[in-house]
Amino acid sequence: MELRHLIHNITLLILIGLSSTMCIKTPEKEITTNNKPSYTIIYYAVGGETLDEAIEISLMDIERRGVGENVKVAGCVKWTKGYTSDFSNGKGEVKRFLLDSNNPHIEMQTVGSNDYPMYDPENIAEFISWSKEVAPADNYILVLAGHGNGWHPGVGIESTRGILRDTDLNRYITLEELCSGIKLSQTSFRMIHLMSCLMNNIEYLTPLSQYSDYILGSCHISVMLCTELAHLARSLSGIKNNSDKALIGALEDLLHNIVVDIESQGLTGDTLDYSITECAKINRLNRAIGDLSTALVEIYESDDYQTIEYLERELADSYYFIESYLNSAEVTDMDYLRMAFTYDIVDIAQRVARAIPEKKFADISNKIEQMAKAARIANYTTQLSGVNDVYYGITLTNSTQWSDREYEKAGYEETLFNQITHWSEFLKRNNIILKH
Repeated sequence: MELRHLIHNITLLILIGLSSTMCIKTPEKEITTNNKPSYTIIYYAVGGETLDEAIEISLMDIERRGVGENVKVAGCVKWTKGYTSDFSNGKGEVKRFLLDSNNPHIEMQTVGSNDYPMYDPENIAEFISWSKEVAPADNYILVLAGHGNGWHPGVGIESTRGILRDTDLNRYITLEELCSGIKLSQTSFRMIHLMSCLMNNIEYLTPLSQYSDYILGSCHISVMLCTELAHLARSLSGIKNNSDKALIGALEDLLHNIVVDIESQGLTGDTLDYSITECAKINRLNRAIGDLSTALVEIYESDDYQTIEYLERELADSYYFIESYLNSAEVTDMDYLRMAFTYDIVDIAQRVARAIPEKKFADISNKIEQMAKAARIANYTTQLSGVNDVYYGITLTNSTQWSDREYEKAGYEETLFNQITHWSEFLKRNNIILKH
């Protein structure tokens, strides 16, 4: 069966419409070197539902296309129990592989059984270290492929505030576990690709920006085209020097090819976005969000009930990244997605400025939009409704949900993002009637 036909059989694909936009910025900095830089893609993936097949097709695709002489792929995949294929024996084991010009065929080596905790920071660190040992390079790219859910306490699952959901163990990798594993590995990445749903949110990007120069992710429910990994390898293979400009050019090329595949496969349907973020600029955005948080808390503490009513009425219609999927069977059957309270931070700031017509809020709103735009190197959106653009997800819940979902117990206040912005002080006070 041709790859395109296989992809159409994967139910997790979010079908893409014809109306789309793509925006790219080019930096000025360039440093020339004499040697072509080498890259190792460190691929950490967890299957589940239809993702096992999608991951396998991705690996078959990059194996078929091959990698350049300066690119290697070190992979670790946990297959779902019961999934049987050329790569998986149905036992739900953890497999590793190395793919490069000297090893052009993927040979899976078993390193763990079905109870192997991919979420354990020591296991994350050990795999990253192993990858650097078997595939040393000038630069490292981390790709995390699997189910994602942003930062949200969950119901009926040990942790939903994370990435790479292990359906067999009913467990995600939490933000804290991921960052701890990366820190233990003592690795700085040139890019982290969050190939998962709802991961381009500010709660995640803030701590991850400590370990990477750039991050590629999506705010909405995501699409796995099964060609991204091969496109990444091809784009990296064309880099001629170690400059930021050369890498960003390759990442722009990657995003371009993803968009081409979306359109050339004739997919139609719902909402999608991709953004490439320059991590060094995240803190400026967070400082502006902190100003917004402080100003909002002042409004609540003023007991100006009419202004608060205007504010909450306006915020109730904020851009919600799950809204277009609320009535789909896919999301209806997945409570852990319905409980993802992720909204767009720029839209929130603009709505606050409309509800409270004071110069202070207008200035803060403009600053947040400026900083969000400055942080993005490139972006692509399709089929947005009610907004012209989306930027970064942020948690927007109300005081009731804050208590019922136990955000405090789950550790939201201890996140690096909240320590900078004190966003929780607003969340604990507001009484917005949420769409979900």
